[in-house]
Amino acid sequence: MGEGTGREGERERTRQKTKEQGLGQKEASFVFPLFNGCGSQSEENEAIKSADLDLPLERGLHTNLLVEEELEELGSWREREVMADSEPALDLDNAEAFSELGAGVPGALLELDGEDTPEMLYMDPTNMPFLQDTESTDSPVVLQEDMEDDEVYYDAEDISIEDLGKHFQECIEAVEELERERDQLIRELMLLREPALEEIRQAHEEILEAYRLHAKVELERDSLRDEIRQVKRKLFRVTRECVACQYQLENRRHDVAQFAVYREELESRVSQLSEELSQLRETCEKEKEQLREQLKAPRRRRSSCYLQASRRLSMEFESFVAESRQGLEEQYEPKLMRLLERREASRKALQKTQGEIHRLKETLRPLQGEVSKLLLQNKNLEQQILLIKQKRDEEVLQYKDQVEEMEERLRELKNGVQLQQKKNQELEELRASLHQELSIYKDCLEIYGQLCKSEAKQDQD
Repeated sequence: MGEGTGREGERERTRQKTKEQGLGQKEASFVFPLFNGCGSQSEENEAIKSADLDLPLERGLHTNLLVEEELEELGSWREREVMADSEPALDLDNAEAFSELGAGVPGALLELDGEDTPEMLYMDPTNMPFLQDTESTDSPVVLQEDMEDDEVYYDAEDISIEDLGKHFQECIEAVEELERERDQLIRELMLLREPALEEIRQAHEEILEAYRLHAKVELERDSLRDEIRQVKRKLFRVTRECVACQYQLENRRHDVAQFAVYREELESRVSQLSEELSQLRETCEKEKEQLREQLKAPRRRRSSCYLQASRRLSMEFESFVAESRQGLEEQYEPKLMRLLERREASRKALQKTQGEIHRLKETLRPLQGEVSKLLLQNKNLEQQILLIKQKRDEEVLQYKDQVEEMEERLRELKNGVQLQQKKNQELEELRASLHQELSIYKDCLEIYGQLCKSEAKQDQD
């Protein structure tokens, strides 16, 4: 009986040692995968970001593993005490174990997954494989343990509560150190991201400033276009008035030319009539000479006859001259008056038109200066708009390059996140395997406790 009890004790110590080694390896592979293989800056950033996202899960897993290890160690210790004192009470109270563990290790965070407890208590240890992650790989090694092999002996030392508490405290300090490293890496990442964010902010402000300047230039261009349109309308109106005045001036010139032709006709008619008058005067003078010669003849006989004839002829001549003069006056005086009136009116209209043309020229001169000035301003504004468009195109190309670089970084970060998610999935699988192992250990402890109880009863009997 004592030999069987010794074999069971050796077996239990061997299991505890193997479990500690497996937990140490799994703990190392669990804590440090975030920082293994992170060579480049982008991979470090991805690892930091993923670690920041999955830290509560990792902390809970790590704490659960440590708590379960403490509980199993405490259970084995109590079982050994029970076997030594031959007392039948072997049930473990979780609350009492937590209080003792918390008293042994101050500052420890104890968390147990309540959903896994029934699974640990009711799993069959004979049908469950033993999974162990060797050297942080994904291929679990299935270890089959023969519960009936009584001839294998192991030499292992029992782990005390103080050593376990020290180990637990070291794990907590390692986790705190990793948290500090995590915070430091996050701060470094924020410091590295700050210049890029500042450049993006400055580029955004420059784009907004360029858009504001572009809008201001467009408003100025629209106002200048309105002013040019108004000046063009005014210039068109002035040009139309100038053309109308020129048309009137041409009409007046044409009328003056016609008046000159009509005046020449009148002058030719006057010269013709003066020639006729001179001919009549010559004829009259000839007749007077004839009559004077006749008068030089004896006066007695012919004086009365010649006197009557001369009187009659002079009266006829005077009446003819008066009638001719009156006819000429009646015929040409109204026409001459109308011509003089039209000449005076044409002269006044010509003076008025010349004054209007001079005034329009004086008005047109500053308008032409304004038009040339506005055209120059329009040309300068078009050049400025062209330069702004070129600068905006260059900035757009630069921003597109930056966006492509950021998209490339984002893709790298997404790939890193996917890798970290894959690692987290592997950690979940590892956690499941650890739960299975713990359930196997607990079932083995229960079986061992039952065997110890039965042996103790047999010893008592």
